[in-house]
Amino acid sequence: MFRLAVRRLLYSIPILIGVSIICFLLMNVLPGSAAGGLINDQMTDAEKYAAEERLGLHDPLPIRYWDWLVNILQGDLGFSQQRHRDVSELLGQAWANTFILAIVSAVIGVALGILLGFIAGTRRGGWVDKIVSTFSLAGLSIPSFFLGVVLLSVFASKLQLLPAGGWNGMEDGIGGAISSLILPVATGSLVTAGITARVMRAAIVDTMSADFIETLRAKGLSENEVRKHVMRNAISPVLTTSGVQFGYLLGGSVVVETIFRWPGMGTLTYNAISSRDLPVIQGTILIIAFAFVLINLAVDIIQAAIDPRVRGTLT
Repeated sequence: MFRLAVRRLLYSIPILIGVSIICFLLMNVLPGSAAGGLINDQMTDAEKYAAEERLGLHDPLPIRYWDWLVNILQGDLGFSQQRHRDVSELLGQAWANTFILAIVSAVIGVALGILLGFIAGTRRGGWVDKIVSTFSLAGLSIPSFFLGVVLLSVFASKLQLLPAGGWNGMEDGIGGAISSLILPVATGSLVTAGITARVMRAAIVDTMSADFIETLRAKGLSENEVRKHVMRNAISPVLTTSGVQFGYLLGGSVVVETIFRWPGMGTLTYNAISSRDLPVIQGTILIIAFAFVLINLAVDIIQAAIDPRVRGTLT
């Protein structure tokens, strides 16, 4: 298992280097300049040139990329001229807020999806199956922005039971923190629950029709013991989709964070793009890509630990 983890980690290095090159090149072809906060219309051309020269913007691209990469490896993601703060500091605060929202949304969405998918799969064709299928389809079909606005209108504006948005951490106490989480988590976890329920149901139905299930029953195993074997064999595709969903949530659901004024990665990225804050955009893309790689690595290892058949496909 250790060798598998090391091998998968080594495979991820070229991916991260490729992402860093694409990210760096994209930021150099988009409108705007890394020196945007240092330059204004009142400056002369010589002063603008000197400001860009101090940031090394006149050096060849390979040299600029190498300097940028070395700084990143040393933990220096750059400086935001628009916000007058280090990019790592901005990302640290936003990442912590997004992680809280993502982990709660993912746990609730995946747990609910697995439960509903298992119930529907073991009761294929029944009314429970039809209700769960309708719920999962609704979770995939209802846009997050629409659901978020509806929840805000009902629970925050009309009933005034929950806050309309924002996040102050534990400054408002446990009750205030939980109440601030309810609406964005409900909005963000619905899609995850819908996808997980559909994948889980399909995996359960497929496993239940396998020949070894009849063999287990012929050996005298109880129905609960058979379902444990079904769950173990069906969980692998669910882990894969759950990892992707968690990566999506960690990457910052821009719509959810914007609607609920959640100070996370999505909001930071949206504001950085609006103000053409290139160092922040570079940092967010790189961190999100790094998170995706680590999550997929963790999913691969968990899959291999649960299902020995998967180990051969990952080596």
